[in-house]
Amino acid sequence: MSTQNHSNAANRSSNTERTRVHLGLDLTAAGARRFAGHLPVPAPVGALNAERLNELVRTAERGALDLVAISDDFRLQPETIGLLRGRLDAAVITSRLGRVTDRLGLVATISPESNEPGHVATALQTISRNSGGRAGWQVDGSTPDRLVSAVTRQVSSIAPTVVSVRNRAHLERAGRLADVVRIGAHTLEDAREQRRIVRTAALESGRDADDVLVLVDLFAVTGPDRASAEARLDLLDAFEGAEVVAAHSDSIIQVGTPLDLADLIEEWHAAGAVDGFIVTPSSLVADVAGLVDGVVPALRAKGIFRDGYPGATLRETLGLTSSVHSLTGTGR
Repeated sequence: MSTQNHSNAANRSSNTERTRVHLGLDLTAAGARRFAGHLPVPAPVGALNAERLNELVRTAERGALDLVAISDDFRLQPETIGLLRGRLDAAVITSRLGRVTDRLGLVATISPESNEPGHVATALQTISRNSGGRAGWQVDGSTPDRLVSAVTRQVSSIAPTVVSVRNRAHLERAGRLADVVRIGAHTLEDAREQRRIVRTAALESGRDADDVLVLVDLFAVTGPDRASAEARLDLLDAFEGAEVVAAHSDSIIQVGTPLDLADLIEEWHAAGAVDGFIVTPSSLVADVAGLVDGVVPALRAKGIFRDGYPGATLRETLGLTSSVHSLTGTGR
């Protein structure tokens, strides 16, 4: 195949990916847990179950999900001791997961404010090396541009940048700096407006608007019927000792069947409000299985989710043809 034909084929593949919805999975809750109760708890109960986490990411990969994201709240131990105090736990576990997966994107939150940008870049290079180019970097939308730029100049070509935004004032910055913008929205109209702001900022910075994806956070409670899902939400509230919904107030709260969730995803995507979703499962086992074995087949039947992975790297999976490293040196 000629170089020109190669280029045309790559562009066709990228354009196809842009017409389909992207799905990610937030597995931060799979880490070790701290217990605040007064009763003594045996140490192994709160420890990380590595094999369970491996099975979760394998399930995600079986469904051809774009990525799993692990924030810096993730812990390898219930109580982390030492100078780092768990700040690199997300990077460590993501690097390990690169060895048990083949195509799934692996996105770790590593703060360049808590860690030297050079150390962040080194961690991402290690994840990329262990995973064969499937690393991604997540950073908070409030992080100063100069710190984000200090990292992206070194790793943008191998690790797409995901900027998590919870303050609308940061949307324009994310449109300049990010490959993927992760937003919170409660209505389709709100998500569509935030996406418009991000895409406009990308254009004004000299980028193609399609070179940045907007994914909305969604908290999923699924069951065989809505009543079962609502009953499980009540059980979660009782177990956690607080309202689970309140803890995810920045996300869409979807309580219902996998088909209900597939319909919501189709509606928002068809309306141009989102490029995809990052799903946080209320139950690591039940909701991940519901997403992969219920939601994904329904989306494929609707013609808006792919049957497999289009390439070997996260950038290929996301349909991103260019990086932002040359556009992040503003220092603002």
